[in-house]
Amino acid sequence: MRRQREPVMPWGGGRPRKGGGPPPRPGRTNLSDVLPAALLTLALLGTQGCGGGDGNADGDGNGSGGARPPAKSATPSYSADAVAPGGYNATDRGWAQLMAPMNERTLLLLDLVADRAADPGLSELARRTEVTHRDELTRLRAVLKATGAAGTNPHEGHDMKGMVTDAELRTVAKNRGKAFDALAKTYLREHLEQSILLSRGEQDSGAAPAATGLAKDLGERRAGQLKELDRLDG
Repeated sequence: MRRQREPVMPWGGGRPRKGGGPPPRPGRTNLSDVLPAALLTLALLGTQGCGGGDGNADGDGNGSGGARPPAKSATPSYSADAVAPGGYNATDRGWAQLMAPMNERTLLLLDLVADRAADPGLSELARRTEVTHRDELTRLRAVLKATGAAGTNPHEGHDMKGMVTDAELRTVAKNRGKAFDALAKTYLREHLEQSILLSRGEQDSGAAPAATGLAKDLGERRAGQLKELDRLDG
């Protein structure tokens, strides 16, 4: 029996380009440019950490075709040195607000890859990575609840490296065989690399052990998964 898919959250994406490879991403922010430590909170909590997505990249009715404004959070933001009950600071909160949707979006890709990858090794990696991503997502949601940010997504409508978009999922799904595997690897590698960078920043600037400990576990897992992905390329 297939596992129940995580709910889809709408995000912007790029358009496919001729000749294969990942679609171009105008305005997509590489968060490694502002990491680590001192600038992490700005990257996570402000719109400086996101680029506007193209909304309805291939005209399927999910958007107006232009960049969408960021969704307003239902809970107030607080300064980098503020500490919430339980010892959580703004970096803990912002990191979890970013990593949770990153995991949710990547689970959709992993589910697709597990079923359709031409390389059995890639399919098996996707299945194992699904398990760890779901475990992490449970812990991330607990952090969000503890910080009072549960149910909010300040990055909705933004386009960031490491965040698998609907347009990217459609692009992957249109391909078969080696072309499918190549695109899937590109997006998965990007997600793993950005997750590692963000989690290092959380360990440097976060406060609550529940969040920094999760960041450590997550980063170590991602590093191992990235090595496995690299081995698939020989």
